[in-house]
Amino acid sequence: MQKTEWPFNLEVGRTFFVQSEEELRGGGRGLTLVVGPQHPGSGHMRLFVVVDGDIIVDVVPDPGFVHRGVEKLAENRPYWTLIPLVEKASIMDSMNITYPLVLALEKALGLEPPPRAKYLRVLMAELSRVRTHLYDLALLGVFLGHTTAFMWGFALMDMYAEVFAKIAGARTTIAYPVPGGVRRDVKPDHVEAVRRLLEVTRRKLKDFKTLFLDNPVTKARLEGVGIVDAKKTAELGVVGPFARASGIDYDVRKVHPYDAYGDVDFEVVVEKDGDAWARTLVRWSEIYESMSIVEQVLKALPEGDVIDQALLFKNPEYRREGVGGVLGVYTYIYPEPGEYLAVAEATRGATLVHLWATGLQRVYRMRFVTPSWRNLRAMVEAMKGGRLADMPAVYTSFGYFPPEADR
Repeated sequence: MQKTEWPFNLEVGRTFFVQSEEELRGGGRGLTLVVGPQHPGSGHMRLFVVVDGDIIVDVVPDPGFVHRGVEKLAENRPYWTLIPLVEKASIMDSMNITYPLVLALEKALGLEPPPRAKYLRVLMAELSRVRTHLYDLALLGVFLGHTTAFMWGFALMDMYAEVFAKIAGARTTIAYPVPGGVRRDVKPDHVEAVRRLLEVTRRKLKDFKTLFLDNPVTKARLEGVGIVDAKKTAELGVVGPFARASGIDYDVRKVHPYDAYGDVDFEVVVEKDGDAWARTLVRWSEIYESMSIVEQVLKALPEGDVIDQALLFKNPEYRREGVGGVLGVYTYIYPEPGEYLAVAEATRGATLVHLWATGLQRVYRMRFVTPSWRNLRAMVEAMKGGRLADMPAVYTSFGYFPPEADR
């Protein structure tokens, strides 16, 4: 029989070849199902699922349907244009996914954001975290057949989009942080809008919890499903709330605080069971921790500039208000040659950016490691041995976002 090439293997650097469907099943009994990239898949993700009856024997993922090519594209653009490029990998979490890039660029450019800018970054990062968790929980709901949870989650998310539009000028892809600070300062009415948003969120979450999390059907669909223990989680390199749901107490914001995270008090939410229910509970509790951080930031928000004045003094001609003025300055400064690494805790886990600079305005190489890519293997392992009907619950319990993995 003619050899068929399957385009992806969990062992990095190898191509997965099968002679036949029997070889894919390892010579055992079973039926191979193709899940996605259309319904019942999500976000252009395809899985080759081998089942024996309704028990999942093996899963071979096939990502790449929405490949962004971000790393290669970064080699042909000036460094100050990389932020809108990178944020497309995780549009709901655009603030956090661009955070490590900005931190790395600041090291290369020798810039230090003023205290007010650091606090504003944390403010927007935590609002983005709440919004992204709501997005993932809404998708979890609809995958379980709970369409009301889906609609409630998206309705809450839209309120965050409106506040983002007030502060950053865009509802979703905000490109808010820039090397040396942030694009725009907040006004008193923006602060008041954030406070009202938190009040409404707390009120709505009570009903959302009664409607969805306290629903016995929801718990029955998630508890004991897709278990990944702490040892396996560490071996597979799982990050973010999905690692913390298996008992791994690690959060970049605590271990390596950046910007104003060292000045705020919050708990790292950890669960022990490592199942779909634990992964849901961690993300739910993190919403409240993020809101607490935002309240602390608003209370302690310092006065002052929102951009490094050393940056503006590079060329006095561009010392004027507005995004155009700030971006114009970057054409006059160059990164120091060398390698620069930064890590930030995005909503779905640690995100890494590694830059190679040669002294030109275009980076030689950018390595971009996202949490959904790191968590893919664990998601697949969690599906094995379970029932086919539980696969959607396991999939969305990991908050897997295909564009984030296909960066």
